[in-house]
Amino acid sequence: MKEKLQTVGVKYDEVLKRFMGKEDFYLRMLKKFLDDKNYEGLKAAVEEKRWTDAFTYAHTVKGLCGNLGLDGILEYAVPLTDEVRSEPYDEEKIVGYMEQVTRMYEQTREVILSL
Repeated sequence: MKEKLQTVGVKYDEVLKRFMGKEDFYLRMLKKFLDDKNYEGLKAAVEEKRWTDAFTYAHTVKGLCGNLGLDGILEYAVPLTDEVRSEPYDEEKIVGYMEQVTRMYEQTREVILSL
């Protein structure tokens, strides 16, 4: 499990400390992450250029990824959140970051499903 998660940017030993060494609990939380609808909401908000909603979703995704140590997604969710935080909006940057978030989300999703 450790090696697979490391391929998507998880600093496994560091994250496991946050979960008091309880690997089974961490795995349950990762699987719950896949059920969370904030990523889908973010994706729709960006596609529809609803920037205020995009900020709310991006901020939530950023927090979830930070708590779970999903640094591969977090690397792009942080600047995405910053871009949709306030006007003027740079749509090119927003779309670029969203593409990277999507790429990393899909990779991370596949890894979690394989655990």
